[in-house]
Amino acid sequence: MVQTADRLVRLVIRGGLKLVRDPSESTLILRMAAWVSILSLLVKLQPLPRALQMVSLSAPIDSRDPSIETERKLVRAIDLLLGADLLVFKPICWKRAAILHRYLALHGTATRIVFGMRKRADGTVDGHAWLEFAGKPILETKVPNYKVTYAFPSPDACNLDLSLLRNREQ
Repeated sequence: MVQTADRLVRLVIRGGLKLVRDPSESTLILRMAAWVSILSLLVKLQPLPRALQMVSLSAPIDSRDPSIETERKLVRAIDLLLGADLLVFKPICWKRAAILHRYLALHGTATRIVFGMRKRADGTVDGHAWLEFAGKPILETKVPNYKVTYAFPSPDACNLDLSLLRNREQ
């Protein structure tokens, strides 16, 4: 409890300094925080595909490659927000992908959220979510090596067993 309170105080101080130094990035982070909160609540109440649909925007008809500057700005903001590792703001890949999907659409780029799973050498199962643009992963430090289990948006139905995993934060 003390660690959480201490982390919250540091976060408020850093947030205040960020607001003074870069008000536009602070505003973007606050808007993203609202959408992360909404998404986190929705996945408690709805299957994941429905929650994603509710926070997504319609894909632009004339989708274009995101600019490097836009990518950097959006990735920096969501990574700072989820890096807080407090309450619903935890560095979870599917939250990152969903929020970036929304904000890239606002900038005219239609992306797809891809969910995948793989079996590790020790027999455990690992999952990841990432974005694709024009069929290629974007905004990842390394190419994801997972078997695709679902993509959003997609005409295919989500596997019911996977939608039951919506409350797992991995």
